Amino acid sequence: MTSILSLYSAAFARRPMATQSTTSAIIFGTGDIIAQQVVDRKGFNNHDFTRTARFVFYGACLFGPVLTKWHQFINRRHFTSPLRAVVYKVTLDQLVAAPFITVPMFFGSMSILEGRPDEAISRIRNSYVSTLTRGWCLFIPAQIVNFAFVPVPMRILFFSTVALCWNTYLSFFNAKQKRLQERSP
Repeated sequence: MTSILSLYSAAFARRPMATQSTTSAIIFGTGDIIAQQVVDRKGFNNHDFTRTARFVFYGACLFGPVLTKWHQFINRRHFTSPLRAVVYKVTLDQLVAAPFITVPMFFGSMSILEGRPDEAISRIRNSYVSTLTRGWCLFIPAQIVNFAFVPVPMRILFFSTVALCWNTYLSFFNAKQKRLQERSP
C-alpha cells in the first residue's frame, strides 16, 4: 500500500492536473457504477454505459481540473496557526466552492451532457438545497480531517476517496431528478 501511495504522490508532484483528473474520472465512474449496480440493482445487461461515460468525462474534464485549481488556491494560503488554517480552508471550501461552483456545476453539466441544456436551471434549482446540505454533512467533517492531518500531496486523494460515497449519491440523485424532469409537462 505504501508503494502505491508513493507512486500516486510522485505522479501528483509531476503532473497534478493529469493525476487529479484521472483520479476524478475513476472516482466518478466508480460512483456511477455503484449507483447503478448496488443501489438501483440494474444488472450488467441493463447498465447505462453512456451514463457512466458522462460521469467519467465530468470527473476527468470538468471536476478534476476545477478541483485541482481550487486546492492549489487553498493550499497557497498561509496562517499563523494550524487551527486557523483548518478553519479558514474548510470555511472557504464549503461556503464558496460547494455552493457556487461544485453543486451548480455538477447538475448544470449533467443536464448539458445528457442533451437537455434547457433543464439545467430547473435541475439546479430542484437539487441545490438538499444536495448542498447533505454535502455539508459529509464534507465539513471530511475536510477538517483532510486539512488538519493529511499531507498536501495526499489531500486530493483523501478527498476523492471520501467523494466515492458522495458520487454514488450524486449519480443516484441526478438520475432521479432526470426522471422527474421527464415526467413533468
